[in-house]
Amino acid sequence: MTVLDDDAAETDLPVTQPLDAPPPVTRIVVVHGLGASAGNHWFGAVRDRYAPRGVAVVVPDLPRSQAPDLDVWLEALADVIGPLDEGTVLVGHSLGCVSILQHLSARRDDWRLGGLALVAGFVEEVPGIPEVDHFVARPLDPDAVAARTLRRHVVVADDDPVVPRHLTEALARVLEADLTVVEGGGHFVAGGGYDRLPALEDVLDAWTPRPASTP
Repeated sequence: MTVLDDDAAETDLPVTQPLDAPPPVTRIVVVHGLGASAGNHWFGAVRDRYAPRGVAVVVPDLPRSQAPDLDVWLEALADVIGPLDEGTVLVGHSLGCVSILQHLSARRDDWRLGGLALVAGFVEEVPGIPEVDHFVARPLDPDAVAARTLRRHVVVADDDPVVPRHLTEALARVLEADLTVVEGGGHFVAGGGYDRLPALEDVLDAWTPRPASTP
């Protein structure tokens, strides 16, 4: 398990990147889940935090999120995500995670991706939510996704009442991703106090340029 430190020391000096360091992140696309929209939960906080660093942050509203259709969402994601490169990070929440993986598995170009940051996700049926079963019924290729993605990190709560913890941990395993476990995080929604998600910010902070220091 990897848990990054919120209180890591900062200096005013530029950070020298190792010669083999991944390219810095220049674009983040955040994909919401069932019943959500771009204005919910912590999605806008991602834009507010990283846009000032020169990162283009896109948070699309996906169609009919209360009764989602995989093919409709894949069509929308193809338009929103467009070409991929190693400066792009895809962030997903809940149903948004498997939607991202279905999008990547369906691509036919020679894509490479800078990072996947997936929160409370799953790649198996979720008990009590049959309306999303068809999102996981279609085969995925997690090995190919992992091989083409430079950085992979999954965030899970120890008490998620919507997506059981073991399903999100299984997602981390199939992607060979680092894992952060948050105590008492629930499903990381605004109703549970998550208009920001510090555990995700820790991950993205390590992947994105720091804002320029001011006197």
